[in-house]
Amino acid sequence: MHTHDVIKLSEMELVAHLKTMDLAEMEGHARAIVLELGSENYGGLMTRVMQCVKEGGAQHKATFIAVQATIKDFLPHEAYKSDIYARLAAIMMTIIARRFRDLYAVN
Repeated sequence: MHTHDVIKLSEMELVAHLKTMDLAEMEGHARAIVLELGSENYGGLMTRVMQCVKEGGAQHKATFIAVQATIKDFLPHEAYKSDIYARLAAIMMTIIARRFRDLYAVN
C-alpha cells in the first residue's frame, strides 16, 4: 500500500490497517508524510511526539489532540487536508506503542 492510499483511508479503515501493518511499513508511511510536509527530521518529530505522549499520560483523547498540535507546529508546510495531522498522529502513536510493547514483552 502506498502512502497516498493510507492517507485516503477512512479512520476506521486506517485503524484496521495499522493493527496488521508491520512496524517498518508504518515508519515508512510516517517518514513519507513528514517529508511531504516539508521536514526531513523524522527523528526530531518522533522525539517530540514521545515527549508529548509521556506528558499526556492516560488522558488518551487529550494526548491525541496534543500530539496533533505538536506535529502541526513541528512541520513547516501546512497540510492540504487537516485530517492528515490526525492520521500521522495515529500512525506515530501506534509506532510508539508497538516499540514499547516489543521492548517490554515477556519472553
